[in-house]
Amino acid sequence: MPMNRKLYPTDWEEIALEIKKSNNWKCENCGKQCKRRDESWGEFFSTWNMQSTYFADAIEHTQRFTLHVAHLDHHPENSDRSNLKALCAPCHLRYDVGQMATKKRLKKEREGQIPLFEHF
Repeated sequence: MPMNRKLYPTDWEEIALEIKKSNNWKCENCGKQCKRRDESWGEFFSTWNMQSTYFADAIEHTQRFTLHVAHLDHHPENSDRSNLKALCAPCHLRYDVGQMATKKRLKKEREGQIPLFEHF
C-alpha cells in the first residue's frame, strides 16, 4: 500500500532520518547495512568485494538496500520511538505482509467503515 502522507506528522522526514542515523543505517531486524541518504550507490558499493555473487545481486536490486522506518502498530500518526523500527525494504515488506489484515482493517476504520463484529 502506498504511503498516505496526510496521516504522518509534518516532521516525519526528520523523525525517520533520526531513526536511521541512530541505527547507523542498519536494519534492526537482519542487520543489513543500507545506503545512507547522502552517499551515492558507487560510494555505498565501493567497500564491497566485487567478486562476491552477493555484490552482483545487490547491483541489480538496489532497492533491497534502502532503509525504511516502520510503524509497528501501523498508525502513522504514532511516532513514539517505541513504535518505530528501522527496517531494510525486504524486512519491512515481510513485516507488513504479516500484518496485512490489521493494516486493511485500520484503513477501513480511517475511511469511516465500522467493523460489524468485534473480537472478544
